[in-house]
Amino acid sequence: MQFWSVDGADEILGKRVRVDRLDSRTLERGHTKTFACWVWTKDFANIPTKHTLGVLPRGAGRIEEMEGFSPPDRRVAPPPATADYEMLIHVDRVED
Repeated sequence: MQFWSVDGADEILGKRVRVDRLDSRTLERGHTKTFACWVWTKDFANIPTKHTLGVLPRGAGRIEEMEGFSPPDRRVAPPPATADYEMLIHVDRVED
């Protein structure tokens, strides 16, 4: 999973939240249904409560081209259906 990193957590939580580090439970990846990290923020209301992740099928967006042949038309194909996953964000502990 591309979000299984500090950079991924930064992207999900937004610009008003600074990810300090991943929790040891997350680094071990023994249980991949939860993702735990330590963050800094001025106001915990800046932490979003959910994030929707859309996953494209493998190979989506790639064009198969045959050398020497032009495509029959220039229309753009509709985007493939995505599998949407809603990630719930929970604040477990607040330290001051």
